[in-house]
Amino acid sequence: MSQHFSSPPRLIMGADALETAAAELATLGTHALVVTDPGIVAAGIHATVTHVLGSALPTTTFADVVGNPDIATVRRADATRRASGADVIVAIGGGSSIDVAKSVAVLGANGGDIADYEGVDRFTNRPLPVLVVPTTVGSGSEVTKGAVIMNPETQVKMIIVSDLMFATIAVLDPRVVARLPGRIAATTGMDALTHAIEAYVAKGANPVTDALNLGAIEIIGKNLVAASRGDADALYNMLVASSMAGIGFHDAGLGAVHALANTLGAHFGVHHGTANALFLPYVIDFNIPAAPARFARIAAALGEDVAGLDDTQAALRASAAVHRLADETGVPRRLADVNVPADAIGELARDALTQADLPGNPREASLEDLIALYEKAI
Repeated sequence: MSQHFSSPPRLIMGADALETAAAELATLGTHALVVTDPGIVAAGIHATVTHVLGSALPTTTFADVVGNPDIATVRRADATRRASGADVIVAIGGGSSIDVAKSVAVLGANGGDIADYEGVDRFTNRPLPVLVVPTTVGSGSEVTKGAVIMNPETQVKMIIVSDLMFATIAVLDPRVVARLPGRIAATTGMDALTHAIEAYVAKGANPVTDALNLGAIEIIGKNLVAASRGDADALYNMLVASSMAGIGFHDAGLGAVHALANTLGAHFGVHHGTANALFLPYVIDFNIPAAPARFARIAAALGEDVAGLDDTQAALRASAAVHRLADETGVPRRLADVNVPADAIGELARDALTQADLPGNPREASLEDLIALYEKAI
């Protein structure tokens, strides 16, 4: 079968990346809508970024993005865009702000409501230019070709996907993540690890995505714990690894971890990276029979000693390594830790069975399998 790889946006990385991006921002439009969240404003990151980028263009800020953003958030952000006359969008934040920014860019060029574009290739006009400054080390949204927006009426996370939705520029500047709180570094870092591991074993994996994902797994294994403890170099390394995993998963696909996690987020508002961390080691063990050699390579990339072990024995070290990383970074380990009652598992599993990410899983998962995976996290 033929395979494919979609080129991501241009990456500007390293010291003075913001200054380099500012020079290019002036070529993209005449007025920028900055999309961010209250936490980014309170932390002073918004001021740092807009101080630099604002030298290139006038800006208007929409700072009301919430976690797991919904249709109403996109509508409010787009109303701000229309009122300001902005013709370029700047996202400062994690996956939520980036997804809202991409969605507003779609509406700016195509009109209508974001719910009109749920699915793949549902709009025809190229979105407004988007410049993304990721402030977490996990979502990878800065390099992916879609957005995830909550529909509260259906309790489903809508996926809007198109090759036209890549950001124009993604800026990876170490200053932006240097003071990232440890809790956020841990949960978003586990999100990046989930992207890389799921995509490396997904049905759509190919040699290009394999190289990106396995490289990201190795960087994350070496840096996640230090990043969660505030090490600035480790945080920047995680930022780069997150983008690598983001590029690596959007063509390879994901799997059962995301099916379980997306449903948890839709029903209970659980942070996406936290939800992924809850299920990743259990899904690894479930999937090992379908791809033992690949999981053995994952274990080695995470620093496990697999010398002398057969593929299955080595593969089991992959889930052990993830358990260890989760423990050392202090991410929640149980559904009770995120206020999800055990009696919700049946409904969660039924919804997870319909998730768009599930078909990419290397091993077919039944309703009973998904229930059992949720139960492992009780």
